[in-house]
Amino acid sequence: MNSRRQFLFLVTSFIILSVLTCSKLVLTYYSTGKATQTTLAKQYITIAKDISDGLDKNAYEQFLQTKQPDSSITQYLEEYRSRINALYVYTLLLDDTNVAKVMLAAVPTASDFLPIGSPCTVPPKQVNQAKDGLVYYTDIIKDETHGVYLSVGVPIVTESGKLLGVMAIDIDASQLESIGQEVIDSNKVIFTIDILFAVILLLAFFVLRKWHKTRLKQDLYESEQIYISEMGKVINSIKSSRHDRMNHLQVLHGLLTLKKYDRATDYLKQLAADSRALDLSMKINNPVILILFQSKWELAQSKGIEMQFETDTDEFSKIESMDLVKIFSNLLDNAIEATEVYEGKLARQILVTSRSKGSKTIYTVENPAILNPKDQKQLFQTDGYTTKANPNKLRGNGLSIIAKTVQKYHGDIRLRYENETVIIQITL
Repeated sequence: MNSRRQFLFLVTSFIILSVLTCSKLVLTYYSTGKATQTTLAKQYITIAKDISDGLDKNAYEQFLQTKQPDSSITQYLEEYRSRINALYVYTLLLDDTNVAKVMLAAVPTASDFLPIGSPCTVPPKQVNQAKDGLVYYTDIIKDETHGVYLSVGVPIVTESGKLLGVMAIDIDASQLESIGQEVIDSNKVIFTIDILFAVILLLAFFVLRKWHKTRLKQDLYESEQIYISEMGKVINSIKSSRHDRMNHLQVLHGLLTLKKYDRATDYLKQLAADSRALDLSMKINNPVILILFQSKWELAQSKGIEMQFETDTDEFSKIESMDLVKIFSNLLDNAIEATEVYEGKLARQILVTSRSKGSKTIYTVENPAILNPKDQKQLFQTDGYTTKANPNKLRGNGLSIIAKTVQKYHGDIRLRYENETVIIQITL
């Protein structure tokens, strides 16, 4: 089922990638054609302005009045048409309609002769632009008679500002349609590289996603191992507490049977003091850490080790609970085991403190121990290193787990050893 989902993911991603690539291809095709068309049109607009500026305005005004052909103006237009290799160079008359009329025109051959007053194929939008005294250029026009072309026009204006009409040029655009395809053909290698890059990126994402899931599974496995181990210790502690409670009840029953009420009262007071010892020294809102500390405290008590906690209320809420369990379960187990075998002059006591320093929190565990120089140097540098003679796999990797967890939060670990006391300080 999982393999099928991965296959569907890859197929879907490839389809989306193909659609995006084709869209890019089509967009490039049209944008290239449009850019080429606009550039060509602007070049011919400049030429049309030159033709309009050089036109004899007085002679053209007279022509508009008589509507009789003027050979000098036609010759002037023909000279420009031949020079710029245009299809047509002509003037337009603007009236109250949306259709411009051809007046004088220079044409390639006699068969293309345009009678005075014949309608022009310039679209109404551009005709209205010309009436406002603006330059214009059309999109590519496909005409059965005149072929594929685009048209540009500039106003013909006298020195007094009177609009006489439009100076227009029709340019052969049959080759423009092939420019976009030529650009695509010339960029096939680039498009191929784009596709390969996208495929590689997709595969890299897939591999990283799989690696991330594997890493999460590994972290979850480590957390589950620690959780199972700690739950086992809590259950054993509960069993031990139940056994001790039965012993205490039997003692009380014996004292009451013997009617030694004063001794029974003192015994109850001592039991009450012992049961409150941990609660009076702790103020922790995090229930997971509270249970962990409770189990470790009871474990230490069963071994004749005093464990004290100096903590604030909110200092165990900034880090994920399971990561704190990874850190403290290993630290406290090490501290308990080291203190249990300690034979020096110091008290068999473990101190756990936490304090805030700006946005960070400093956690410290102190316990008596005797370490040789090798133990001090390699304690947090070697994966699986331990000072115990017969370490099991989980406990042997305890210090390595602590180091990796602290590294996850970009924290800091400091180990000090002085006066037969190990002080491990973790800043997160």
